[in-house]
Amino acid sequence: MKNRSIYIICGIAVVVILAIFLLNMPDNRSGPERVGDAVTALPNGVDKAGDQLKDRNPVEKAGDAIEKKVD
Repeated sequence: MKNRSIYIICGIAVVVILAIFLLNMPDNRSGPERVGDAVTALPNGVDKAGDQLKDRNPVEKAGDAIEKKVD
């Protein structure tokens, strides 16, 4: 029983570390890529287009991609 709980705790720690890493990754898009994303998002509203110009982490970008697929 003790070994199993240690494995569970280690697994949770690995998941937390990966989540922190993903949320803190830098946005590597260049200026023209950001502007292109903003122009693409313009039909959804000026606020959404403005959000594309900011630094965004991969989780936010993945959420946008999922949102596009749903629409």
